[in-house]
Amino acid sequence: MARPKKQGLDYFPLDVNVDNKIEILESEYGILGFGFIVRLFQKIYANGYYLEWNQYSAILLKKEIGMSKEKIDEFIKFCLEINIFDKKLYSQYSILTSRGIQKRYFTVCKRRKEIEIIKEYLLVKPEDYGVNVNNTDTQNQNERN
Repeated sequence: MARPKKQGLDYFPLDVNVDNKIEILESEYGILGFGFIVRLFQKIYANGYYLEWNQYSAILLKKEIGMSKEKIDEFIKFCLEINIFDKKLYSQYSILTSRGIQKRYFTVCKRRKEIEIIKEYLLVKPEDYGVNVNNTDTQNQNERN
């Protein structure tokens, strides 16, 4: 029996010197903002290089982190406003991702034999980070549904 393909990551690199976007989030919301974004990065990387975000996502996250749904919605809105996440992909596909998330993900995954990617979700070229695109399972968004 074939071993199932691993999609997410067991770890992700967290830069020692965070960029201005994270500093803005932390300046606005304190350590709570920093903790929120790190927890959200954990959820994203556990899934892969994006996280589907719908009307139930905040409710599920609320249970995990003990924060109100309204506060989570406020954080997500602010993260989109300061471009921690790509606004266009969020409005088009209801996903949370960014160039930085994708660069880190593909850098970590470059030794994997196969990675599943969705063309429309890409903000970077996986091959620029050592991913062998010939061995990836590439789908269009329409093929997923």
